[in-house]
Amino acid sequence: MTDQTFGELKYEEGYGWLGKLELEFGGASYPVELLIHEGREKTITNRQREAYERFMEKWPTLQPNLIEALIRYYNEEEYYSYGPEDEEEAAEWWPEIKTGEALLAAVTPETIVVTWDFAMDDKRCIYLLFSRIWGGEDLDDNGIGVRFTNEEIDKIAYKDMAF
Repeated sequence: MTDQTFGELKYEEGYGWLGKLELEFGGASYPVELLIHEGREKTITNRQREAYERFMEKWPTLQPNLIEALIRYYNEEEYYSYGPEDEEEAAEWWPEIKTGEALLAAVTPETIVVTWDFAMDDKRCIYLLFSRIWGGEDLDDNGIGVRFTNEEIDKIAYKDMAF
C-alpha cells in the first residue's frame, strides 16, 4: 500500500508495516528500514503518524545531541565492558571514540521503529536502531537502540530494547 505519511509499505504478519527511506545522519545519507508496529486490524493510528512526523521534523536539530549522547554511551557503558583479555585483540574490539567523526565512522543507522499505539502512553515514541563496529562480530545483531520520547533522547541501550 502507499501511505500518505510513510510512503510505500508492505505488511508482514507478526511485525507490522515495513518500508524504506533515506535518512540523513551526520552529513551522509543512509538507506534505513521503517517498521510501524501493527495496530488492530492492521491499521496505522493517528498517534503513530504524529510521532513519526514530529520526529522527522525535529530530526535535523536532534542529531548533534544524539551524536554526543552516543559517544557518552559508548565510553561509559560499553567501552571494554566485555571481550577478549588479550590487550591487542581488545584494542581492535574497542576503538577510541571521543569525537563526532569517530562515532560516525563506527555506527550506521538501520531502522526507525514507530512503536505500537498502546505502548506510547500519551507520549510520542520512536526508536532509532544502529549497527556498530565495536565489540567484535555482532552475531546477535544487537547494536544500539535509542528511544526518543516526545522527540527527546529517553534511553540508549542494546537495540533489542525496541522490542
